[in-house]
Amino acid sequence: MQDSLAIWKPGYRLIWLSRSAWDREIVGSNPAIPTNMKCECCGKEILSIFGSGRFCSRSCANTRKHTEEQKQKISRKLKRLQDKFCLDCHTKLERRNSTGYCQICCRKHKKISDIQKEKLRKIQLEKVQNGTHKGWTTRNIKSYAERFFETVLNNNKIKYNREKKVGKYFLDFVIGNIDLEIDGKQHKYKDRKESDTIRDEFLRKQGYFVYRIAWNEINTNEGKQMIKDKIELFLDFYEFITQRW
Repeated sequence: MQDSLAIWKPGYRLIWLSRSAWDREIVGSNPAIPTNMKCECCGKEILSIFGSGRFCSRSCANTRKHTEEQKQKISRKLKRLQDKFCLDCHTKLERRNSTGYCQICCRKHKKISDIQKEKLRKIQLEKVQNGTHKGWTTRNIKSYAERFFETVLNNNKIKYNREKKVGKYFLDFVIGNIDLEIDGKQHKYKDRKESDTIRDEFLRKQGYFVYRIAWNEINTNEGKQMIKDKIELFLDFYEFITQRW
């Protein structure tokens, strides 16, 4: 630690000092470091010297007021830092992220043995049994896309069931033997596509026709026309299936 030095005196503890704190405390008129130093921000007793010795932590140090010159120096330093993006989905990451992946993608790259997976599975089952965890349940909050298609189906006088459970899956809209799914952007991810394929294959074996509609924003005229075309295609499909069966 070339930029920091340590001092110790009888009755005091060993303390690491930054170069500036060393010059101020040792070279200055008061070389002793009392044990009852307090943080200028929160007032807590400082257990060790942090930086200049005025604050107990980084969060307290960030509360101090900077001069315009200091602000410009910090701004220049931050601008030199490049933004980080997830190596898989390319979403923007926090600068302190060191894994290279976002929280969702990190799970795929984290290596967990089969023994660990089985151990975690048993822990979750115990939580469900003793009532500390509800387990997998359907959502109580409807998305805007789901409310939108409820209105579409009601306007076309099409009867449906919501969130019907088949096996371990919950179906968005069950219309006879049709499973109408309204897919958000999360269904575009590779791992989600793989799970959707497994799900759809299971439902087909149960006698369901799976019809997926990719939701798009309807804030523009182009978006409204796109969703209108998708609705018309589904209504044609629904009419064909009902006539056939």
